[in-house]
Amino acid sequence: MNDAVLPKLKHMTPAFPGDGIVYVGGYGQVAEIPDETGAIRRLFELLDGTRTIPQVHHDLAADHPEVTLDEVREAITQFDEAGFLINEAVTPDGLLDDYELARWERNVNFFGSFCGLADNKYAQQRKLLDARVTLLGLGGLGSHILLDLAAMGVGHVRVVEFDRVELSNLNRQILYRDSDVGQPKIDLAVERVRLFNPRIQIEKVPRKIESTQDVLAAVSDADVVISVADRPKMEINHWVNEGCVRAGVPLITGGLDTQRAVYYTIIPGTTGCIECWRLGVFRSDEVSATLLAEKRERQIGGDNAAFVPLVTLTTGLLIAEFVRLVTGIAPPVAAGRLIQLGFGDSELTEYERWERLPDCPVCGPAAQPSPTSAATATSTT
Repeated sequence: MNDAVLPKLKHMTPAFPGDGIVYVGGYGQVAEIPDETGAIRRLFELLDGTRTIPQVHHDLAADHPEVTLDEVREAITQFDEAGFLINEAVTPDGLLDDYELARWERNVNFFGSFCGLADNKYAQQRKLLDARVTLLGLGGLGSHILLDLAAMGVGHVRVVEFDRVELSNLNRQILYRDSDVGQPKIDLAVERVRLFNPRIQIEKVPRKIESTQDVLAAVSDADVVISVADRPKMEINHWVNEGCVRAGVPLITGGLDTQRAVYYTIIPGTTGCIECWRLGVFRSDEVSATLLAEKRERQIGGDNAAFVPLVTLTTGLLIAEFVRLVTGIAPPVAAGRLIQLGFGDSELTEYERWERLPDCPVCGPAAQPSPTSAATATSTT
């Protein structure tokens, strides 16, 4: 461990002395550390971010001369591994300017809760500011997502939408107003989000997705794709899947199924894709295969039920997955599996899981897609 770090006990993991024990709380858990001599209690008091490790030992030795420098290093290493410490020597210099530091201070503190002594909490916010996202759809989920991306400080978003505002949209699509009925969603959404966050760069693609080539054009240069477009009902998932696989861009997607929210993540080259999932179902589940075939043939199902509390819950799941992918503070939750949340009990469960199939015509080795064939997206700003 670098002796120049300035270890500090995180404010969200406070230490409380007891009778021969120090309790360290945080994130719904409490650790108990034996402390017969009081040395651990004093050590935590000295971990205030103003001292290097040798300086911590020097001051601790005034009260506890029996504790060696190596023992202090070992204790700090254990505290760091437990997630108790952050390095106050880390600064935002070169990562965030004064405006960014003030606007996204609470984000940075959140990232700090995941950081150890070797990490930089400011770098995580920088990753969001540098991220390039393609958002497909600006309806119930998409309008929430675009505003949330701007609130988090995501720097670059390409939005794709063709639709106009309808009165029935206004029970959940938060970027539109009663007087907007009949107007293009994309213009209204982008204008209002730019007012909310003047620094966000938004590229508008006012078109309907009608093919894999349309998806390839839209996801060019993206780090992550969030797809919440839902028309045409069956085909669009296959176009988006193939486009993201060919471009090598992670896809986060999901939606509402009346009383439940569902979402999943596709990481090209790592997880199976949507076609792997479909083929796996056809090969292993005769009933589901029949229903899928019937649904594709007859367009069974609809989207005439959408309730804003479930929309908001779904948005949170999608955005959280996005943050995990972009920052790496935690692994993606829904990679290669369908996660559902029921409205009746708010219970999150894994509903389905699938593996990458070696003979998949979309992501298998035989497909060998090339993203270089993607056309450049036509956009207006």
